[in-house]
Amino acid sequence: MHRFVGEFVRAFECSCRSVSPTDHQQHIERVHVGVSHMASPNVRDESSVTTRKRKRQPIHTDNSVGLRILDCLGEHDYAWLSQRTGVPRNTISDCVQRGISRADTALKLADGLEVSVDWLLRGRLSASRALAPIDASDADWVEVPEYDLAQIVDDGKGEAIGATNFRRDWLFVTLGESTGLWIARTLAPAPDLHLPVGTPLFCKDQKPGDLMIEGQHYFFRVNGGIILAKFTFRGAGLYTREQVATPIDMEREEDQHFVIARVLGSVARPL
Repeated sequence: MHRFVGEFVRAFECSCRSVSPTDHQQHIERVHVGVSHMASPNVRDESSVTTRKRKRQPIHTDNSVGLRILDCLGEHDYAWLSQRTGVPRNTISDCVQRGISRADTALKLADGLEVSVDWLLRGRLSASRALAPIDASDADWVEVPEYDLAQIVDDGKGEAIGATNFRRDWLFVTLGESTGLWIARTLAPAPDLHLPVGTPLFCKDQKPGDLMIEGQHYFFRVNGGIILAKFTFRGAGLYTREQVATPIDMEREEDQHFVIARVLGSVARPL
């Protein structure tokens, strides 16, 4: 019995010595190696400063002050103008849609857009503000196409019959806009505006959804012909010496007026 117990103890001691620390370490290392082959999870790099550039969504307004602000902004957005002037973005948005109601806001926006307050609010170039002369080679030029009014149909204006290059700064100062312009010549005299037949006028497409502006001149299609008339919400009786168009004219079935474009001015002067 004692002999049997002794042999059992010696066998147990040998089995314990058979597992060396080196073998145990190799076993652990094999486990770690296995872990290293696991797929690494996708982790967002919070330190990345790469941002996606978003284009400014088109903004629509029928406010003349707002139109001038948008034209000055060009490709910039409200955030850019807010940082430049200190005017909150919500306030800038209200100015574009409803006009500017505070004098200090008008001053800040005019300074930020580098225009005069008189022009920003009323569209007129202040007599005290002199334009710095720019060499023609350094100026930004815009090609303005010309279309034949007689060829304009419901599907579009057709092919351009010509084009003229104008300085962008001249267009902006004279008309308040410098993009999306085209030229058309009057098909009939407009005595109230002192325009003879063939007078070239700057026009801008009136797209579906664009609001009509009180007191502005538009080209309308009526019974297949083209007329130049002033738009008004107040009724024809207010303008007894001018040809006018009202919302009623644009909605009735007989002699319905279909608006084509807003007329900004002639090549010689704004309307």
